[in-house]
Amino acid sequence: MRSINRHISLYFHIAERFINRKLAGSGASSGTASLLIELRDGGDRNPTALAAAVGVDKSYVTRALQSLKQAGHVVVIPGASDGRSITVSLTEKGRAAAGLAEEAMLSWIAIVGKGVSQADLDTVNAVFDTFYLNAVEYFAANPDLK
Repeated sequence: MRSINRHISLYFHIAERFINRKLAGSGASSGTASLLIELRDGGDRNPTALAAAVGVDKSYVTRALQSLKQAGHVVVIPGASDGRSITVSLTEKGRAAAGLAEEAMLSWIAIVGKGVSQADLDTVNAVFDTFYLNAVEYFAANPDLK
């Protein structure tokens, strides 16, 4: 029997492959999809707030934003009072890519959720919420591992 780590790894990689194929040619990827959706739904913000909103570190967001900027999905607006601060905003192309990303994610859930009851999907969601919160708590208690 496969371990839960193995299942998570297999699921993550095949989901990533599916989403990347659905987003091919859009300038977005599985790695940037959540950032696009968060910017669309949550509005403009700085990279630190964006990282916190999607649960990744700021260095990941910084690298992803470079890719999204190059693809024409975001614009980076320097802070008025501090040249080091920035705000990230979606372009129309970025809004379209966020829509494609959301469609790809919903399609994937429909595929893998086929034959699974809503109660079971809710349980899986709750378990992964707990996994995530436990991981956040662990890293908060062990900042040297961030």
